[in-house]
Amino acid sequence: MGEPRREGRVLRRCRWRLEYGALKGLATLLAALPHGCRLALGRSLGRLAFLIDRRHARIALANLRAAYAEATPAWHRRIARQSFEHLGRLLVEILLQDRLAPQLGELLEIDGLEHLHAVARGGRGYFLLSGHFGNWEWVAVHQATMGHPLWMITRPLDNPLLESLLAARRQVTGNRVVHKRNAVREMVKGIRLGCGIAIVIDQDFLIPGAHFVPFFGRLAATTPALGTLACRLDAPVLPVFSYPLAGGRYRVTYEEPIFPPGKGDAEAAAHHLTRLATARIEAAIRRHPSAWFWMHNRWRTRPSDERPGPPGPPPES
Repeated sequence: MGEPRREGRVLRRCRWRLEYGALKGLATLLAALPHGCRLALGRSLGRLAFLIDRRHARIALANLRAAYAEATPAWHRRIARQSFEHLGRLLVEILLQDRLAPQLGELLEIDGLEHLHAVARGGRGYFLLSGHFGNWEWVAVHQATMGHPLWMITRPLDNPLLESLLAARRQVTGNRVVHKRNAVREMVKGIRLGCGIAIVIDQDFLIPGAHFVPFFGRLAATTPALGTLACRLDAPVLPVFSYPLAGGRYRVTYEEPIFPPGKGDAEAAAHHLTRLATARIEAAIRRHPSAWFWMHNRWRTRPSDERPGPPGPPPES
């Protein structure tokens, strides 16, 4: 038993090094290209992934059919393909964000800064809400350069070498990465210190205790952490979304904050805030559908008392 385990660890480490070397090599290549060529390469990589990753392409198409039942199959396929292309663009942008950090002021149009200043005024802690939409990574990197660094709640990658590479890019302007296994304790600490806590809540939540809230007409299992902590700590939630523009640019929009409800049932208040936050994410996606990760099976976890309905996307393995 011991020998196969050692062999498995060796193979896993070899795979990690190969993946790390491939991405480092890609980053070096990208750094030598003009910005327009980088974006074209990223979109091409995404288009190729759409063609060869059949499983995730099927998930994206099934999600789009359910969310936009009135649209045509051609529209569903176009948005799914563009979602993959955006993912390729995002890969390119994240790999270079340490180099591009000083230039992000030229690549981002910022709306609604008054909302950011309002929640950050006086060192009050707040949650910065977004989703896997547009380039949420650039939003966090650039916000730190404006004097409002963040504690970023993330799930570590399985490959520790890639996790180290990504964390360095996330922290290049002064942000701090907090892994989800330590998230609750660290979020409480950060809010009490008056920090901004960046969190995304648009992925399927597998752990018991999920808040099931409407998302594109279907109940979606959502982390209770944001709603519970925002209500317990009386911390505002500031939604922000980045909308892709031509020429490799984004329009970043800080929206009006969501404030926790007053006194009342704590669980109901947390669920209500989660519902409001999820509705903001859905509204942003509806404005620019191809900028979201449709290839994620957002509706995989179902309520225990839900009646059987039409089949959803195939489960992710």
